[in-house]
Amino acid sequence: MITVKKQDVGNWLLVEYLSNLHAVREKLRFFEQKYHQSWETFGTDATTSVKEDFARWDDYIEWKAYVKMAEELSAKIGEVRHGNFEIT
Repeated sequence: MITVKKQDVGNWLLVEYLSNLHAVREKLRFFEQKYHQSWETFGTDATTSVKEDFARWDDYIEWKAYVKMAEELSAKIGEVRHGNFEIT
């Protein structure tokens, strides 16, 4: 029988979430550098523009997904750091 401590599982989860967050932040930086603006500015411009630009709209959708992923991963990291997870 193998015994695993909750803290060890938490550390493994934390490493995985931090690794994923790093990759997501790299994507966010890519878009910020590509458009030379923040997500907030880009999102406003993309959703209020009269001219259709499908490539820009595709980037908007992808960038928005990465923003949401970063928020979710940050929340999970906070939960793990506070021990708010359960092993079943």
